[in-house]
Amino acid sequence: MIAKLKARIPQIEFRSNKTDDPPSPVTTYYLILVPVISLIVVGFIMVFSASTVRVISQGENPYFAYIRNLVIMAFGVIGLVISMRIPEKTWKAVTLPVFLATLVMQFAVITPLGVESGGNTNWIMIPGIPFVIQPSEALKLGMALFIGWVLTKSTIDSTNPVHVGVNVGIPLAIALGGVMLGHDLGTALIFVALAVGALAAAGVPGKWFAIVGGVGALFVGFALFSNQSRLHRVISVLPGFREPPNTSAPEQGDHALWALGSGGLTGVGPGASKEKWNYLAEAHTDFIFAILGEELGLIGTMFVVIAFGVMVYGFYRLIMNHRSDYARIVTGAIGMWIGSQALVNMGAVVGLTPIIGVPLPLISTGGSAFVATCVALGIVLSFARRDTGMEKAFGIRTLLRDPRK
Repeated sequence: MIAKLKARIPQIEFRSNKTDDPPSPVTTYYLILVPVISLIVVGFIMVFSASTVRVISQGENPYFAYIRNLVIMAFGVIGLVISMRIPEKTWKAVTLPVFLATLVMQFAVITPLGVESGGNTNWIMIPGIPFVIQPSEALKLGMALFIGWVLTKSTIDSTNPVHVGVNVGIPLAIALGGVMLGHDLGTALIFVALAVGALAAAGVPGKWFAIVGGVGALFVGFALFSNQSRLHRVISVLPGFREPPNTSAPEQGDHALWALGSGGLTGVGPGASKEKWNYLAEAHTDFIFAILGEELGLIGTMFVVIAFGVMVYGFYRLIMNHRSDYARIVTGAIGMWIGSQALVNMGAVVGLTPIIGVPLPLISTGGSAFVATCVALGIVLSFARRDTGMEKAFGIRTLLRDPRK
C-alpha cells in the first residue's frame, strides 16, 4: 500500500525515523535570546541593589548615580539590537578594521591615557569622554571576529599547524601581550579560552590542544610565581591548602560564602543584603553573584546558572548546525568567552576557582564589559536569525497565517 502511494506521489518524502530531522533553528534562536533578556533583567535589578551602599558612602544620591548605569545598559541593548540586524557579510567586511582598532586601544593602556586601579592598568581615559573605557573587552570581540575571518580565508588550512600558528597564534600572542601590559592575568586567560572555543569550532585536530595547553601552563606558571598575590589566590582553592574562614580577618571569599549561606533558599529579599555594607569588596562587580545569592537565595542563583547553561547550549546547537564556517567559528569564540567567564566568576564566589577579577557577564556593573558582551551576543543572534532553516521556518509560518502570500 505504501509502495503504491509512493509511486503515485513521488514528491513526498517518507521518513520512518523522525530523529533524522535537524534541530529547529527557531528553537536555537530562542535558546539564546530568552536567557540574554533574562540575565539583563536580573542585572538591571542587582546592579542597583549591590551598588547603593557604595554610592551613598561616597556622598552621592544612589538614584542619580544609577542613571549612569541605565545609560550604559541602554547603549548595550541598542548595540545588541543593531548588531542582530547586521548581516554576516558586513561583519566579515569590518572584521580587520575592528580588530586593529581594538588592538591599538589595548596598547594605549601604557600611554598617558592609561588609568590604574587596584594594581592593574586596564582602562584608558579618552579626552572628551566623561568615563573610562576598558579596551580589553572590545578586544575580545575583535579577536573573536578576527579568528573567524582568518580561518575561513581560502588560503588558510585549519588542519595545518603552521597556517594556524602564524595566522592565529601570532595575533593572539600580540593581544595577550597588550593585556598583560596592564597586569590583567584574569582577562588574558579568558582570551585563551576564547581562542580555544574558536579553534574547536573550526575543527582543529584535538592533539593540538594538548600542545597549546602545555605552553599555556608554562605561561600561567610564570605569571603566578612572579606575583605572590596571584599565587596565594590559586593555592588557596586547592584541596589540602584551603584555609578555614578567618573570623578575625576575613577575606573576600569568606564574605562571599557567608552571603550565600545567609541567603538560604529564598534569600533575605531584594535590597536587604548585609554583606554589601562595605564588608564584601567589589560587591557590585566581581562578587555580585554573592549578593544575588544573599538577596534572592538559592532559587535566584540557580535561575542565573540555568540561564547561562541554556544560552551555552544554544551556542552549541548553532555551532553544530549552521551552514557558515565563519558563523560557527565566531560563535564558538563568543560562547567560550561568555561561558568560561561566567563559570570562573561564579566558581570564585563559591570557592571553587581562584579570584582573578573577571565580572559576571550581563549582571556585574561595568560599562565596557556590558556593551561589548551585548554586541557579541547580538552578532550570534544575527547568525541565528539568518540560518537557512530559520528563514524557511518563518516563511512557512507566514504562509500558514495568510495562504495568499
